[in-house]
Amino acid sequence: MRKQCVVIGLGIYGMSVAKKLSEEGMEVLAIDKDMKKVERASNFATKALCIDITNIDAFDGVSVSDFDIGVVGIGEDVSVSIMTCLALKEAGVNYVIAKAGDKLHKRVLEKLDVDEIVLPEEYMGVMTAKNILESKELKKI
Repeated sequence: MRKQCVVIGLGIYGMSVAKKLSEEGMEVLAIDKDMKKVERASNFATKALCIDITNIDAFDGVSVSDFDIGVVGIGEDVSVSIMTCLALKEAGVNYVIAKAGDKLHKRVLEKLDVDEIVLPEEYMGVMTAKNILESKELKKI
């Protein structure tokens, strides 16, 4: 059975995750409150839904517990990110990955036992440094 991933929050980070997973054959449910983003994601995701997750009944009718992995791409609104991570954990999603907007946000997500927390700018800084260190072109300089 193919792995299934729900991606909530379709900004640059969430959209990139949803697109790459879809391209690699994973079943992806993409969720955002912005219909334009949902329409864009519907071009590649298995299913895309326009849902305002701040609504207490947001996940009614959506079996998020069926998903192996949950990705929360909400880093700007800390309270919405926290509520979303909590909802996924309580629903029984096996593995939750969340984007954090800053180190304090990361600490709160750690307290929720989020399985993996990503600080995109920090991660990209490390990746850029690794690319510089491993670049054959730069070693010639």
